[in-house]
Formats: sequence, C-alpha cells, structure tokens
Amino acid sequence: MNPELKTIADRVRKQANIPEDEQFGSVIAILMVISIILTIIRVIQECNKTKVSELSSSEMKFALYGEEMKTLSLRRGWFSKLRIKKMLRKQMSKEQYEKYSLSLINALFDNGENLKDDEVITLVEAANV
Repeated sequence: MNPELKTIADRVRKQANIPEDEQFGSVIAILMVISIILTIIRVIQECNKTKVSELSSSEMKFALYGEEMKTLSLRRGWFSKLRIKKMLRKQMSKEQYEKYSLSLINALFDNGENLKDDEVITLVEAANV
C-alpha cells in the first residue's frame, strides 16, 4: 500500500471520527476510505475527459485535477454530495452508513480543500492504476 495514500486516508478517517477499533477495524476502514477517494478521483477524471485530452503535459493534467478537487470541495454542492453518498452506500453497511456517512462526507470535503500538489499527484496516479 502506498504510504502517502495511507496517510491521506488515515487523515480522513480520523477527521470523520471513525475509531481505529471500530467493528470493521483500522486497516479495513483505511482501505474503504482509499477506495472511496479513488472512486471520486475516477469520477472527476471522467467528467473532465475532454479538457484533459487537450492538455499536453502531465503537470497540467495534475493541476487541472487539483483545481477541480479543490473547487468541488469548496462548493460542496448537492450533486457532489449525492454522488459521494452513492459511493458510500456501495462501500459501507447500512449501520456504518447511518453512523459515519455525514462525518465522512464532511471529512472528504475538508481534506479536498487542503490537498497539496504532491498529494494530488499521488491520488491521480493511484486512481490510474
């Protein structure tokens, strides 16, 4: 597992107040958060497919993805929340969803606002694998 990716996921997990000793365990919780984050990145990539095809360098593509992530995180629109909720329902049990979905959505948005360039690169590269 990529240590930078694990750090980002652990930061989201802690901010969402998902305890390490929760019934699904720390490792599984981190893997679940990583899966959710990478799915969000893939949705952003799909939505920006035409813009990205016009860009020549990978640095410009990473900059576009980083800008898009920060914009979506700052706006916190209903459609973005709806898409994330849909992903969460697929990843979590009903009990986990009811208990953690709101705090996890807010943690994802909060962390999305403050992503550093190297973290954006890590996320996009992991989503492309």
